[in-house]
Amino acid sequence: MLKKIGLYTLLVAVMPLVILELGLRFMPVSSPPYLLPVTASNPVPRYQPNLDYHFSWGPDFELVTVKRSNNYGYAHSADYRPEATTPLLMVIGDSFVEAQQVNAGKSAPELLHAALQGAGRVYSIGVSGAPLSQYLVFADYARRTFRPDAMAFFVIGNDFDESLLKYKSEPRFHYFDERDGALALTRRDYALSDAKKVLRHSALLRYVMYNCAAEHRVQALLDRSAPATYADLSPAELEERLRDSERAVDYFFERLPSMSGLDSRAIQFVLDAVRPAIYSEAALKAAESGFHERMRRYFAAQAAARGYAVIDLQPVFIARHRRDGTRFDFATDNHWNELGHRIVADELARSALFGRVFRSRELVPAVLRKD
Repeated sequence: MLKKIGLYTLLVAVMPLVILELGLRFMPVSSPPYLLPVTASNPVPRYQPNLDYHFSWGPDFELVTVKRSNNYGYAHSADYRPEATTPLLMVIGDSFVEAQQVNAGKSAPELLHAALQGAGRVYSIGVSGAPLSQYLVFADYARRTFRPDAMAFFVIGNDFDESLLKYKSEPRFHYFDERDGALALTRRDYALSDAKKVLRHSALLRYVMYNCAAEHRVQALLDRSAPATYADLSPAELEERLRDSERAVDYFFERLPSMSGLDSRAIQFVLDAVRPAIYSEAALKAAESGFHERMRRYFAAQAAARGYAVIDLQPVFIARHRRDGTRFDFATDNHWNELGHRIVADELARSALFGRVFRSRELVPAVLRKD
């Protein structure tokens, strides 16, 4: 009798989970490729190559895209051919380059690559969460592997302080660490356990971890020292973080020439706007003294002082929003939407660097200029 009760209890507990698992297998549950190990012999983060997959966000699947990891394990609709001899622009960044939130072929680098129609190449290396410190390693990898003619870096508001091991220590990336009173690059190795590889086959677990954001909530619980937002910092903490971030920016520029193998004329920075503050005059005014805007100004000034060109998306986005009220991100996700990526691609295509690399500024904008 007790065995029957135990079996019944087990069935009652397990059957709902089985039903959920089976039901979710027919839904576009997020199923991104997993990250390959990051070690001394493989120091550059890359995903499983040659996979088509769904990315989705939210318990109600508010955002669903179809993506592809190419032959080098990056989210790009084209495979990379290091042996090719056509001009190459390499775009480097984090989740804004990875662009899981838009369908394959719709990110700024992919739009530019397709629009060139074989006259040149625009490749991209982007991994979600990567900061400025990791961009240096990506640049070094691109220099050695693909020999690009130029590079463009997408710089986002959290790239500055998160370059420092003092503020972020997530495995798989390189960070700036304090050594004998100076900064130096250090790597945090990463390997997905065999157990997690098996568990990833469960649609239910992926739904909980990715779509319901349990993964981010667990990380927040584990790192209780991190503020929820920069606004949660005390004035003294904010000033300390700003000073540390300025050091990170200075060290980034110090190392960039040797890591990229390029001079300043062959490098372009794309600086994100303070979103969502740009959609409100009052919010934009309040943001002027905030971490993101102050670091934007510092980064742009340091880049200009060293001869680098900067595309500042803030006035570009603001002008477009005031004209027709459009937004460049999602209601539930702060990443650029398709319009945002088109605008970024168009701004890059109009740049002097693009004209030098591909010998025509007008080749691509006409293809991209769609509303």
